Amino acid sequence: MSGEEKKQYGLNETDSYDLDEIKARIEKRNQEKAERKRRAARKRITVLAITVALIGLIIFSFSNFFVVDHISVEGNRHFSDEEIINIAHASPGANLIYHPGKADIVSYLEQNPYIKKASVARGLPSTLIIKVEERRELGALKYDDDFLIIDNSGILLKKTQTQPKLTLIEGIVVSKIKLGEKVGAEDEELMSQTLELLDLTREKDLYFVKINVAEMYIKAYIYDSFICKGTYRQLRDGIGKGRLHKVLEKLFDEGIRRGTITFSDEGYASFVPSI
Repeated sequence: MSGEEKKQYGLNETDSYDLDEIKARIEKRNQEKAERKRRAARKRITVLAITVALIGLIIFSFSNFFVVDHISVEGNRHFSDEEIINIAHASPGANLIYHPGKADIVSYLEQNPYIKKASVARGLPSTLIIKVEERRELGALKYDDDFLIIDNSGILLKKTQTQPKLTLIEGIVVSKIKLGEKVGAEDEELMSQTLELLDLTREKDLYFVKINVAEMYIKAYIYDSFICKGTYRQLRDGIGKGRLHKVLEKLFDEGIRRGTITFSDEGYASFVPSI
């Protein structure tokens, strides 16, 4: 084979080749070239198919299939579903994928003092899910002609002139009020202890009509003429360890609704009936 022929087939001029080997090399090169073309063609088809599918999905996501036609509310106790939806300014008709208005809904809800935390989720294909964590009313402070409704952190939830069916807290001197913020008190420690006691009564399924913390001994009124008396620590232990609950059950079983229960540092309870 001449040097020119070797160059034509891409062979080394210094080596010797037979015709069969040359044909085999040419065939292999042609096959590799054809395979590269097939891979390139498959790749183009795959990219085209994915692109078409994505465009189809995008177009479909704007269709009426994803328009909000139902709003679900979860976690609410104080407000009804309808009230939560109204506070959130939420309404059907928005696109669930792109324009559910999540940020605005959360902002509207968390401006309300009763809403501690809010979030919005999508329930495909057409449900908007509003989740809320509400603050719970714990007690009421008298403030001039108003009653200040607070939660267990002292957050002011509402100001009203109608006395609520909550424990009335007496003896706390209020220094600052603002809806949605903690009520300021001249004695913050006394305020904190009072809230802890009331939160404990709720946990233990007890209820005081009124609690007076103005003096050294706290007076917790089960009824106007039925009082539980002790220091903060004595009452905390008596309530927390279930002692007050047992005493009340015994007295109620005996039909007693008047008198004073007093706790000692040792945890004992004494009862003095009143006429």
